[in-house]
Amino acid sequence: MRPTTLKELEWIHDCVVSNIVYDASASFGRRALRISMKCPVDLGYEPWGGKSMALVASDVAAFTQSVWGVVAEAETINAIRPGVSAAFQNSTTPWRSMGARFPELEFTVSFHSGSALEVICESLQVIVDA
Repeated sequence: MRPTTLKELEWIHDCVVSNIVYDASASFGRRALRISMKCPVDLGYEPWGGKSMALVASDVAAFTQSVWGVVAEAETINAIRPGVSAAFQNSTTPWRSMGARFPELEFTVSFHSGSALEVICESLQVIVDA
């Protein structure tokens, strides 16, 4: 596992998602969200092109996912972008007003199906299968 940045994740597109798993145990720190995917050969970023990999968000403070289950083919990632929607950000207001600390790292994964995953977490790591 190695740390990554949202800038580096701009390469992620058209990757086929095999699963998205929320780990509520302490195995990855406080909480973790893992997106496993297979990248296309023509990804444009040689270290990940054609490889199976996982993006792991660690110490997840909050996430929300909207899923559109009608997909003709496998679910694929459209893009990973910095930030979350205003609605999701506003939903954290009651917790923040009670003193809850939220990490600064926020990102949204959009899928070709129209589904979306919004995450607020402490860090991101990439695991590339050999």
